[in-house]
Amino acid sequence: MSSYLHWLRQHVGHQKVLLVFASACVRDGAGRLLWQRRTDFGWWGLPGGVLELNESLPECAVREVREETGLGVEPLRLIGVYSSPEYDVNYPNGDQVQQVTFCFECRVVGGDLGGDPSETLDLSWFAPHESPPTAPWYQAMVDDLVQGSRYASFRRGSPGVRRDDVPFFQRIRRHVGRAAYVSPGAAALVQDDAGRVLLIRRTDSGEWALPAGGMELGERIDRTVVNEVYEETGLRVEPVRLIGVYSDQLYWATYPNGDELKIVSALFKCQIVGGEMRPDGLESSDVRLFLPDELPPISGRCLRRLRDGLANRDEIEF
Repeated sequence: MSSYLHWLRQHVGHQKVLLVFASACVRDGAGRLLWQRRTDFGWWGLPGGVLELNESLPECAVREVREETGLGVEPLRLIGVYSSPEYDVNYPNGDQVQQVTFCFECRVVGGDLGGDPSETLDLSWFAPHESPPTAPWYQAMVDDLVQGSRYASFRRGSPGVRRDDVPFFQRIRRHVGRAAYVSPGAAALVQDDAGRVLLIRRTDSGEWALPAGGMELGERIDRTVVNEVYEETGLRVEPVRLIGVYSDQLYWATYPNGDELKIVSALFKCQIVGGEMRPDGLESSDVRLFLPDELPPISGRCLRRLRDGLANRDEIEF
């Protein structure tokens, strides 16, 4: 059990929480995929595990593969994000999870095959079209790997029916106080026909920023960005593609009230499909469109994502 997971469960018990995972599709020279038979369920699955507070998603994937298989790997690309409530998990010990899993294609760079017996019952290589019996989210990852799209997948599984009545951050803060926890979320790069960028002025800090917010229980991460943009700006948007995922130390936040947060942000390019622009007065005090060369002062976190989005590269940033 990871130290972050152990700490979190000490505070929240078995109740359902959002947990961020990194998984790895590890291929050998013949193109076969490495599968791990897990000790918790006895399933075959892909190597991976829970993100720690002090690491990025690629670092998590590398660490988990090393611990579970003995191999050193290098992440090559992000295959997709798998966050549907359809993929919720109830563990044998009673823990409930809505997983937010970022899956990377990886190549082997060293090590010797041999898993940690506390996590791994068996390891074996399978051709991608001959996967062993597995959970639906692992199969979705392999299917996306085989399809080989240049864009990252994010629509696998049901998008969810509605947001939970109690915001996730309120649920967690009741138990952990102001301490840092891992918060998956989504941000939007929205441009009008003139190329102007949609920004909000945040009520908590007064800073200009991209529309963004934390994921809620019961929704898929692309629905998070749709919901957050509508709440903060009044505009209806549709995600077009995933630009990047951001999880390094730049995304450790301390808010004006003292709350700390480890942010894992998925940035989506979105198109406007309706609505009327207006601030909500709760999270946004102003909403405006800015030309890219006439932006107001913005934070380093926001600027990095904005530059990646405006660069319009096919590669997914991670």
